[in-house]
Amino acid sequence: MEELHEILAIEINRDKMSANLKQLQPLPEEITVDDLKKFVKENGVTYGLFEETIEKIVTGNVTLPTTIARGLDPVDGENAYIWSILEDLQGEDNTQQNDQEDINLKKVIEIPSVKNGELVGKKIEATEEKNGVNVYGEDVKAKPGRDLKLRPGKNTRVDGLEIFSTIDGQISVEPKVIHVFPIYEVNGDVDMKVGNIDFIGNVNIRGNVPSGFEIKAQGDIRVHGSVEAAILKAGGSIFIQQGVVAQGGGIISAEGDVETSFLNQANIEAGGDVKVTKSILHSTVKAQGYVYCNQNRGNIVGGSISSGKGIEVNEVGNHMNTPTTLFLGVSEEAVASESKYKTQMLQAQENTQKLGVLLKNIVDKEKTSSLTAKEKVMKLKIKNSLMDANKELNSAKDKLDEIKELFENQDQAEIRIIKAIHANTDLHFGKYRRKIVTTHENVLFKLDRSEISFEPL
Repeated sequence: MEELHEILAIEINRDKMSANLKQLQPLPEEITVDDLKKFVKENGVTYGLFEETIEKIVTGNVTLPTTIARGLDPVDGENAYIWSILEDLQGEDNTQQNDQEDINLKKVIEIPSVKNGELVGKKIEATEEKNGVNVYGEDVKAKPGRDLKLRPGKNTRVDGLEIFSTIDGQISVEPKVIHVFPIYEVNGDVDMKVGNIDFIGNVNIRGNVPSGFEIKAQGDIRVHGSVEAAILKAGGSIFIQQGVVAQGGGIISAEGDVETSFLNQANIEAGGDVKVTKSILHSTVKAQGYVYCNQNRGNIVGGSISSGKGIEVNEVGNHMNTPTTLFLGVSEEAVASESKYKTQMLQAQENTQKLGVLLKNIVDKEKTSSLTAKEKVMKLKIKNSLMDANKELNSAKDKLDEIKELFENQDQAEIRIIKAIHANTDLHFGKYRRKIVTTHENVLFKLDRSEISFEPL
């Protein structure tokens, strides 16, 4: 039926994954299913045709416009990742706490020690991608899952796909490596008798951290009490059970995650996620990962919240229209980190090359003559230094891979509002800004074609 081209039209959506049939004029009574299928095929639609819908259009049981074909969505491969024993422990905690109104972070903080030789983690392999097909019958490429190279962390060893501890200690988990650190414990508050702390491993504080004190750890910092305007810096993650009341002073900075119950006038920086179980009030939060504040009250009021990957929160702002700002996308800190790790990588590469030459010279000499005692000591020192330089190089490469992934995925960052977002909230997606002028409930904000749009959850 040639006249169908004047009666019907087919619209293909932007990604070519669905086809809609529109009616320009009334359908002729003599139209058949074969006529309609032929028309659809002439318009290039060859895959995912809804046979039943076509029949109902012909019999008049479906009103146009309607979708007549849908493609097969591609399934991206899942990235390889490291599973750690903490995941099972946290899963148990979540099950136990589902029916509790107030979540007790003590379960998170009291991570059990591991013994020398104990399994602490293993690599979960990347899954294979599955390509899709659009309505034109064309392949739609899926993204393959990224592999990762399994490397030993501090005081751990790799055996196949499994990671084992080489000391008695406490684990610290990063996205691509697991460490086991010795533990420094304070059985009470940090005070003048304890002083400032700078420790090579994990620090566990059974009490509070008052204003003015400084705690540094190469591993994790766990505080069972509260933190005031103090300085906490961790090479791993920071867990604070009873929240932070900082009056705008101090800083809490972690290469990994920061987890606590509430933040009040706090300054937070995290290379991973920030997870707050109650409230974030008048605070400055900068996370390269996600920001979660979606349990209990789960509200953000005042201050500035910056996230590289996404924000999920129950409520933003309040009925008093307190100014609140949310930033999404790659931050200046992430750009600065990229520069820092590039410098670290180049320095480590240079050190590796120099040490490699020195070691080769000693090994070559050893082949022809015996080494002196001094040369044997030097050989051992060079080997240890070379091992440290390689670890530094691998660490810098891992960090750069994480930042690269952050840049690649920044357009997928979203703000999920589970309950409400109030007026006088500013949303920033990179250089794009949207000011909220009225309350919205149960919505998702995202960047779509250079515009901040929202849709219902």
